[in-house]
Amino acid sequence: LVVWRRFFMTRSLIRYPNKTFATRLIKLVVLLALMSIAHQAIAQETRRIRFAVTNPPHFLPIWLAKDTGIFSKHGLDVEVIFMRGGALITMGILSGELQLSGVGAESVVAAKVEGGDAVLLACPLDTDLVYLIGRPDIKTPEQLKGKSTAVTRLGSSIHFYLRAALKYLGMDADKDMTILQLGGGPEIAAALESGRIAAGILTIRYALPFLQRGWPVLIDLSKTELKYPPSCVGSSRAFVRKNPNTVERFLKAYTEAIYVIKTDLALAKRIYAKEYRESDPAVVDKVVTVYAGLFKAIPTVPASGLETVIREQAARKPFPSDAFRQPDFYKDDAPLQKIVKEGWIERLRK
Repeated sequence: LVVWRRFFMTRSLIRYPNKTFATRLIKLVVLLALMSIAHQAIAQETRRIRFAVTNPPHFLPIWLAKDTGIFSKHGLDVEVIFMRGGALITMGILSGELQLSGVGAESVVAAKVEGGDAVLLACPLDTDLVYLIGRPDIKTPEQLKGKSTAVTRLGSSIHFYLRAALKYLGMDADKDMTILQLGGGPEIAAALESGRIAAGILTIRYALPFLQRGWPVLIDLSKTELKYPPSCVGSSRAFVRKNPNTVERFLKAYTEAIYVIKTDLALAKRIYAKEYRESDPAVVDKVVTVYAGLFKAIPTVPASGLETVIREQAARKPFPSDAFRQPDFYKDDAPLQKIVKEGWIERLRK
């Protein structure tokens, strides 16, 4: 830029026989300077991302992109961190410690209502295979009243599923049962097995052993009209605004990983078995096959799923204004739509 400044300062001392040439040269110099500035801005964006995940198979695209080098191919250094509960991950996003991470709509809506900077960028699922399973002696929903159940963390997706399941059964989770916070799906399954809780809300991975033994399914949420986006890609609007190129690279890698899962089940199963430490081939086959079918090629954030969360939270606590009732308040579709419009998804299929 110093060179360009000197050029302009001495320009009046130079006589050009062709003024058109001089004008074009000046425009070229300005263009090169602007391109240099833009390149420096992109280069200054962070390429190192700390991405937190929880137990569910929903995060298989993240593990696959990490292990197969897809993130690296897109110029990203992604550190995958295990945390217990989406509510804790949302706190990490709000603090700036986590640049992009896996979060459910429930915790993002709760954070925004309290004034936090959190936003959903992509959701691989519009719904999930979730069951409320009771102990063998539980025959009717009424038998649950006054007994204990469990969630990973209050404010997590599992907590949302529990409230929704009990509501379908005509119960109020906050009044009719004691809710324990146990940290993860394996802990909920263990508590159900031991009798510490009378019923547990479980995704298919942890529900399988109970289903195989015929334990009572009080409700299968996948057979209801419930729409809820679990385990989405979340960030802060501040990070997205300051690092658009990094966000674009991440979403390209993420959608590429989803494509690989859908087209290479054998590889997806190996990654799942390794990262989820699953030794049962039947479980690996069932879980990966199910989610390969459920994952969306274009992981848009579903407005209908957000509306479900908004209605549920608004019923428990009044929102500050009507703006908080709009799904767009909690999501940013622009980065994903940009790569879709540029033909990225179509190129993956060729």
